[in-house]
Amino acid sequence: MIDIAVEGGIATVTVPELARLSDHDTALAGALRDAIRAFDDRDDIKVLLLISSGADFCPRKATIGAPFNGGPSRAEWLSVFASASGLYQTWCFSRKVTVAVVQGQCTGAGTILTLLADLSIATTEAKFESPFATLPEASFVVAALTMGLNRAKSWMVSGAVLSAAEAEAAGLVNQVVAAERLDAEARRMARACCKVPIDGIAMSKLMLESYLDGQGLGEEFDHVPFYAAAMADAS
Repeated sequence: MIDIAVEGGIATVTVPELARLSDHDTALAGALRDAIRAFDDRDDIKVLLLISSGADFCPRKATIGAPFNGGPSRAEWLSVFASASGLYQTWCFSRKVTVAVVQGQCTGAGTILTLLADLSIATTEAKFESPFATLPEASFVVAALTMGLNRAKSWMVSGAVLSAAEAEAAGLVNQVVAAERLDAEARRMARACCKVPIDGIAMSKLMLESYLDGQGLGEEFDHVPFYAAAMADAS
């Protein structure tokens, strides 16, 4: 289901069908969460690269209300996706530097994972669809802090699809490269992060977590079941 390779302080986590997360596939989400957790206490790992092996990073957007309409039970969905021990908070608050490596279409869960990553790199052809209309786990707090409040509001309300250049200009993406350079440049970015001492990375991530909680991220995640129920009722 998930392929993991470790070399030179970098753990590459490759998921073949990342789009299944947009359909709230709890088995895949749980496996990815556990893979991320497994590296948190390893001093030999400093960076996690998240890669999709398909032509697109996450090509299928979610269906409104999917968690409650034909998907997993509320309790299972909340536990695996949106709780303090769920996939998204595990990725966001990992003790390692997290990097989303994006090619092609990036929708739904893929966009959330990109938003919550510490760094992101994308191909020039990549496109980023707003996840807010369909996925209650999407974090507006992180979007506002990453992209700026006005851009985040526009993206959330309009549902606009951002080109790679627009995503880079908005701050969602750190670097845009040609498709044939994606892997090499992602690893160059990761190697640069590996120059930071492990204690420095850990302290930086602790400070980031404290800052995000102070900005209301924890409270926003607490409200996810309410958002999900509202989406289910509207679908």
